[in-house]
Amino acid sequence: MTAPIVRFGTLLLVWLAAVFAITELTGWLFAWPAAFGGLRVGSVALYGPGQFLAWRGLLAPGHRWIVDGATLVSGACALALAVRAALDLRGKQAHGFGAGRWATRTDVRRSGLLGRSGR
Repeated sequence: MTAPIVRFGTLLLVWLAAVFAITELTGWLFAWPAAFGGLRVGSVALYGPGQFLAWRGLLAPGHRWIVDGATLVSGACALALAVRAALDLRGKQAHGFGAGRWATRTDVRRSGLLGRSGR
């Protein structure tokens, strides 16, 4: 596999892990009710990534904001990883600024930090 495909696959796995964690957290907030389904392990249920999207209709209107919030957080994770992938594909095209790059000899001379002797 080529490096961009491996990076994309890694970012996809990270996003799926984040959505899995968000789904489990949402199930935990409601104390893993049987109506949500999932694989029962003792008093806990394990859900598939994104399964919380189907729960909105099962909830009272006053509790639907939790599923809406989980959806927004999942979208924010996807957006952050998409930005990371776009910056990764950009490569070394852009010059760094500030602490993100090393100064050249010309930069140091221009700053006046060397004094008159140049050392």
